Amino acid sequence: MEAVVPATLRRSPDGDAPPFSPYATHVPALDPYGYVEEEWIATGEEDGHAYATTVLVRRPRDPARFSGTVIAEPLHVHGIAPIWIYTAPYILRSGHAWVEITAQKTTLDLHVKASGPERYGSLRIEGPDSADFDLNANLGNRERSKTFFAELVRRNRATSAILAQVGAALRSPDGPFAGTSEGAGTAVDRIVLAGHSQTGYVTTAYIGDTHAVRRLPDGSPVYDGFFPSGFPLGPFHDVDVPVVQVMSDGDVSVPDYSFVPGYEGRGYRREDSDGPGDRFRLYELAGVPHMGTRQAPYSDASLWKANYANDNVSFGPRMNSLPHFELFSMGLHHLVEWVANGTVPPRAGRLEVGPDGRFAKDEHGNTRGGVRTAQLDVPHSTYLPNPTRPDGTSSHLTVGSDEPFDAATLRKLYGDSAGYLQRFEARLDQLIAEGWLLADDAEDLRREARELEIP
Repeated sequence: MEAVVPATLRRSPDGDAPPFSPYATHVPALDPYGYVEEEWIATGEEDGHAYATTVLVRRPRDPARFSGTVIAEPLHVHGIAPIWIYTAPYILRSGHAWVEITAQKTTLDLHVKASGPERYGSLRIEGPDSADFDLNANLGNRERSKTFFAELVRRNRATSAILAQVGAALRSPDGPFAGTSEGAGTAVDRIVLAGHSQTGYVTTAYIGDTHAVRRLPDGSPVYDGFFPSGFPLGPFHDVDVPVVQVMSDGDVSVPDYSFVPGYEGRGYRREDSDGPGDRFRLYELAGVPHMGTRQAPYSDASLWKANYANDNVSFGPRMNSLPHFELFSMGLHHLVEWVANGTVPPRAGRLEVGPDGRFAKDEHGNTRGGVRTAQLDVPHSTYLPNPTRPDGTSSHLTVGSDEPFDAATLRKLYGDSAGYLQRFEARLDQLIAEGWLLADDAEDLRREARELEIP
């Protein structure tokens, strides 16, 4: 075991000037929630190489509102923060802090430094030059995606070390949370590391190569829990802090596809466990795509049709409207409660696999098993987690769509709008009671159900 030397954190010399912010469009403003945003600069040394990078902190202005929980997220290779995009309403209303760590060289060079050369020009992480690195490589091509991913890993070899050092520094009495307790010091009680898609891999890699060997001086872990989503590799075993892994239907619908070797046969799957040295949950989200498209602007079908114009796929009349963001908030909440209070999360069944290796469908064409939603169990549409090709097969692209039932089918199922609404709300209430949806996230789903008209 190696004791982590914490990074040095200092406030950005640009003070209150707006910092680089990961791309996000629908998330709520910070001020109505009483949150502040601060940019810090992290400096340290990994493998003999000095680094300097950014750390973006969003926390309650009033220390009394701070829950003591920090959600840490690496900046994604495309300059976004998916966990923040998906779960910001939950984080803000819960009083948690969120911290974006620019731990990858490619994200620092291609996004942060490019956004403000004068402000960020002196920052650096050791590794190959990023100027010639193509982030738009065709990840739909299996062989090319393997090459792309291998090169991405090579360029970002320092990532796990930086995550460990910055994570340790967040607990420092001189860091971003100094003075957030009633006494001296910091009120940080727990830090969890979360990532989705490419940063789901970053989180997975940290668990595998760093979590057990780089520790705080007293031997305790840098991160108290992990939330790896959207990038399935091999199974997690014997991690000494809770792990909640979320996989959308669209992440794993194809049995023999992966950006990297090791996924074949859905090898990430394992049994859930409550063992003290192996606390684990896997939540497979039925019908849900890799990316959430319920919310604007992601719900605009024309956006995705234009984006995938060269991929020979088609979408339904609207984008997949299942509650992707709400389910991610549910999973993250279960992790936080497991870490903070020892509250054991519910267990979910796995998505059902058919004879062809793809997921089994019900009579409406919707995926069977897994974590359920009221929309799937009281459906008015077929929910596709991936777009379809002309031959009717599904692709492995990151978004899906809805195919609404016709009026005759709706009348046969529910009679009228009141019949649909009664069944929908009963199922929604059941899911909330069982822990599969947070009550604070239900109102928008109820509103949509009230708007459904069955002629």
